[in-house]
Amino acid sequence: MPQTPNSGGPGAQPGRPVRRTTFGKVLRGQFEPRRVALNKPVNVGLMAELAAERHGPVPIHLDQPFAWDPQQRTETDYVEFAQLVEEFSAVLAAAGVRRWDRVVILKIPNYDVQALAWAAARIGAIPALLSAGLDPDILNVLLERLDARYLVTDAPTAAYARLDRARLDALGIRAIADIDGGVPVGDLWGAAVPAPAPLKDEDPMMITHTSSTTGVSKLAETSARAVSFSAFLESVFPFVHGGNELFASAISHVHVRGAITQLAAFSRGTPLLGIGRPDDETMLRLLRGHRPTILEAHPNAYVGWERLIDDPAQPFAGIRTFINTFDAIHPRTVRRFLNASTRTMPVWWQCYGMTETQAVSVRPYTRRSAARLGERDSRSVGWEIPGVRARIADPATGERRGSQSQPGMIQARTRARALSFVGTPEKFSERRHGRWFDTGDWGRRGRWGQLEILDRVADRIEGVDSCLWLEDVLMTRIPDAEEIVVVPDGEGRPVPVVCMRDGKALDPVDWKSAAAGLAGLGAPFEVSPQDLRRTATVKARRYLLTEMIKNGRPVPLPAEVVLRDGA
Repeated sequence: MPQTPNSGGPGAQPGRPVRRTTFGKVLRGQFEPRRVALNKPVNVGLMAELAAERHGPVPIHLDQPFAWDPQQRTETDYVEFAQLVEEFSAVLAAAGVRRWDRVVILKIPNYDVQALAWAAARIGAIPALLSAGLDPDILNVLLERLDARYLVTDAPTAAYARLDRARLDALGIRAIADIDGGVPVGDLWGAAVPAPAPLKDEDPMMITHTSSTTGVSKLAETSARAVSFSAFLESVFPFVHGGNELFASAISHVHVRGAITQLAAFSRGTPLLGIGRPDDETMLRLLRGHRPTILEAHPNAYVGWERLIDDPAQPFAGIRTFINTFDAIHPRTVRRFLNASTRTMPVWWQCYGMTETQAVSVRPYTRRSAARLGERDSRSVGWEIPGVRARIADPATGERRGSQSQPGMIQARTRARALSFVGTPEKFSERRHGRWFDTGDWGRRGRWGQLEILDRVADRIEGVDSCLWLEDVLMTRIPDAEEIVVVPDGEGRPVPVVCMRDGKALDPVDWKSAAAGLAGLGAPFEVSPQDLRRTATVKARRYLLTEMIKNGRPVPLPAEVVLRDGA
């Protein structure tokens, strides 16, 4: 395959050559002594300044400027990033933000979300990151639970969330935004930069929310100690971070994962490509123009990008390391992307974790191991990372099952566990079993001791071993499927919700062939991509799909359905 890609379509400019480096350089980069040590906790409010001092102007490329950057740069670096964090911490202080104040950050998705969070943490405030993709009703429930004093937002997001002056007054929250009832950032820019005053390592450092796949999200507060633990493990993991790489991050930056990976990157001086809007056009432009060596995204984002693999620009040719976090990924997708890389031995790291526990386990794939991956072991998410333990527990007693190969509740024990749930602490307590914590996932140990995720406990269907396994099989057998989600209908029977790529209809002959041997499946329910009602981490909101099936077609759902409590 050619090493210099062709153009990416009509009117596109030729992309730059695929980045190449020798194994020796990559290996030496793992022992680079210049790093910000994370073996002891580092608050994100301090990391930007520490990294700028240690590494200097390491490049940061952006798909869009930071919303509040006066210079509207898409090319910046660690030093300028640290300056922007300082300057926005001055804006927050000038607005009246003080230590222990909760500051909600709710805005158009952008890589700047973490910079805003770091600015708040720098002066001892607690940033609470909310996705602008949540339902307005859910957003307002979370705002009430947070009981925050300040809100950083923008006009389009405030309008979407119905945050007019009356609503802001009712919430008792002051908006830092150019909206009715708010104070524009421009009016506060240029204030004196306060000295850093972060909270202690065991105190809440930030608040992030869980996905809304099963109902209203939970608000998990986490500490500098917890985030630093996960970031330290990532920073020392071989061949992920280093000065010779370009790490492209295309995840939901309001997630705690955004803080972890950015902290790890800054500790090592890794050049970054920050992506806040990972649509097809943006991804082609950035991958063609910058040629990153590492790409991290959500599993379902990768599924959507499968249609980009055959683009003449070969956008994924230079990727040496693919990373997916949050959930297991379809084997079909792993194979396609590894084969799209022109690297000698590209590697895929499938990482399993969640907001409440952060990373739990990891499983690597090469082209060879991905090709051998059979239908029966597609739910493996690998083995625990150092310092983390997992076990299969009886859901009735919360105690360890005698046979770990018998399906049960997956529990984790980790120093990265969240401190509590804001507004619903009783839900957090219900999931604690001493040092063990219910992940909310149903699974078992495989033959080689690996964890296997079968379903979310809340999504299990009576008589079905694993809805997720069924989805893997169907996605492999129907190559043109954009997404397939198996959910219960009104009678509790498993129904596959099918979304085909490029507006195609599901061929009845293809479906009959794909469903062969999968007893008990209902007739497929076809929907458009818009009807999947995805979360910020691109997961389909399964309980809403069940309601859609009950109605027989996509219809607006009443608030009491959308606002059910999440599991």
